[in-house]
Amino acid sequence: MTNIHQLTRLHDLAAFINDEANLKTHLDELAARAATVTEASNCSIMLLSEGDDHEPRLKLWASTQTLPSAAWNETPRRGESIAGRVLEQGQAVLISDIAKSEFAALARSQNQSRQPGGSFICAPIKVEGSIIGVINLSNDSSKSPFTEADLEIVVIMTALIGKSVQVDRMQMLLRSRIAQFTLAKSEKEVASQLIVGAMPPSRVAKLLAKSFYRDLAAAGFESGQIIEAASEIIALISTDVTRAKKHLAKDNSRS
Repeated sequence: MTNIHQLTRLHDLAAFINDEANLKTHLDELAARAATVTEASNCSIMLLSEGDDHEPRLKLWASTQTLPSAAWNETPRRGESIAGRVLEQGQAVLISDIAKSEFAALARSQNQSRQPGGSFICAPIKVEGSIIGVINLSNDSSKSPFTEADLEIVVIMTALIGKSVQVDRMQMLLRSRIAQFTLAKSEKEVASQLIVGAMPPSRVAKLLAKSFYRDLAAAGFESGQIIEAASEIIALISTDVTRAKKHLAKDNSRS
């Protein structure tokens, strides 16, 4: 049975999501708060970021654990890892003891503790019926296993997270005139995915890039001129990355 402390922490999570304007920069804090709701040892959030509708891939976006770079670079598809299985089936899973379950062979470093055994929850994050990611929560073997009440709480959390991601992506489109223009010209199915926020940002970026190229070509710009425009975009990105590194170095030196 859900206790009053869980409901209080769930309310705090909802308030955090509602107040946060830029979700992407606060996903780590979101994962930490989600872990607190169920008193989980670890929590990670994975979102669809690569691949197409036929071969969607998940990517780790936030984790309360310190993980090796390999874990952040992995992009499991359907059926790969427990998260990939949930992506494939669309249903949350509750595992009392990961080491003794059918999922033991699918366990990955990014979605369970390195302690032997322990309980695990993986639930899909959905937007308008489309899965956009998963949330993973794990407890080591020294803690009591998750219960059905915990699973119910996690399902509520995924609904909150899904809505927040949806709003964040819709705001991204509203801030871009190119995105609005592309949306107006898109086919009905593509436009629907854009409007509800179900399309991963990487695919949105590719869609905008194609639209940008076609518009320049239709306007009469030559291939060399379009390449110069693309080079300018890359140069601006490099400048931003360099500036961000300098700011980070300054912050580290102060601390």
